[in-house]
Amino acid sequence: MVTTLGRKMAAEWGGGAGYSGSGPGRSRWRWSGSLWVRSVFLLLGGLRASATSTPVSLGSSPPCRHHVPSDTEVINKVHLKANHVVKRDVDEHLRIKTVYDKSVEELLPEKKNLVKNKLFPQAISYLEKTFQVRRPAGTILLSRQCATNQYLRKENDPHRYCTGECAVHTKCGPVIVPEEHLQQCRVYRGGKWPHGAAGAPDQEGIPDADFVLYVGALATERCSRENIISYAAYCQQEANMDRPIAGYANLCPNMISTQPQEFIGMLSTVKHEIIHALGFSAGLFAFYHDKDGNPLTSRFADGLPPFNYSLGLYQWSDKVVRKVERLWDVRDNKVVPHTVYLLVTPRVVEEARKHFNCPVLEGMELENQGGMGTELNHWEKRLLEVSSFLNFTRLYLMKVIHNYGKSYSNRL
Repeated sequence: MVTTLGRKMAAEWGGGAGYSGSGPGRSRWRWSGSLWVRSVFLLLGGLRASATSTPVSLGSSPPCRHHVPSDTEVINKVHLKANHVVKRDVDEHLRIKTVYDKSVEELLPEKKNLVKNKLFPQAISYLEKTFQVRRPAGTILLSRQCATNQYLRKENDPHRYCTGECAVHTKCGPVIVPEEHLQQCRVYRGGKWPHGAAGAPDQEGIPDADFVLYVGALATERCSRENIISYAAYCQQEANMDRPIAGYANLCPNMISTQPQEFIGMLSTVKHEIIHALGFSAGLFAFYHDKDGNPLTSRFADGLPPFNYSLGLYQWSDKVVRKVERLWDVRDNKVVPHTVYLLVTPRVVEEARKHFNCPVLEGMELENQGGMGTELNHWEKRLLEVSSFLNFTRLYLMKVIHNYGKSYSNRL
């Protein structure tokens, strides 16, 4: 996901927010959150309308281009030991483990303090309080990437085996995952099974967490693009319910502002990024489950949905997103066809119908403009503005997902 700032921000955001120039020191964020942040919570669910929740302003959504991770950047079907879903229907707060890359430690003292002691602690605290989950057992121990991006799986074996060698480093986005967070390297070098593990055995992993977020401050190629502040995504999904268990957020070091008047804007941006890492992404639509834990998109024998090579992501079924042709009345009594994409999972349909007082509404529209970074990765902006959006948010979020352990999306 990429968040950018530009001269058109006042027009795009509304509510008096503005930006002038580029880089820290000349921008002026005056928003205390964003409509986009609320819209993201609509999909992921679990946000409680409580006094402890940080207020979020009702300005227009910020320019956002979420980059769906490529197939080679995400490891699916990660086996977690004893990662069964607790059968008791008990909702508890989401636990996010934040791991800072050494690039954060190398920031100037003011920026390091901002990132480690203010921005991320406040953003994480907000998300942990506002998400409720059915807590899974066990610890998070991530899979290793393969040197050639090629691997095999053996029947009745939950692990994947790299063909040849494991990669020297396993990355989550641009951040190198610590060795102690990784499963043992398992390889297949040809011949008959069984083939086994290589290198150090499994270590402790990450206990007492539902999601691990790797935070970097690396001056990557994407940071060299004009006005990019940060970007984020998920990188590993667990085997049982396909939910992301690891993700990253990278702040472009030259764009980190320590000016007090810009803190609220930076904080909202960080929340924005983390939500993308938690899974609001068209790349995960094909992995949604129903309330009973069954996939809403059919799977192949390897447990994965079909892959759409033209889009570069897994193809969802019409039980999740549906393409609908509508007729729009325009000037001079003319009618033109208009294509919309609707999120049609049962919970979304239920809450959308309540909000708009329309018992035949098919679903909730997704954004259909702005290219792949914007399309399908946000709600349709023109439908959910200001107070209308707030009311819909409150209705929806109080009910939607209370079972993170089964998958944040399995009750949508």
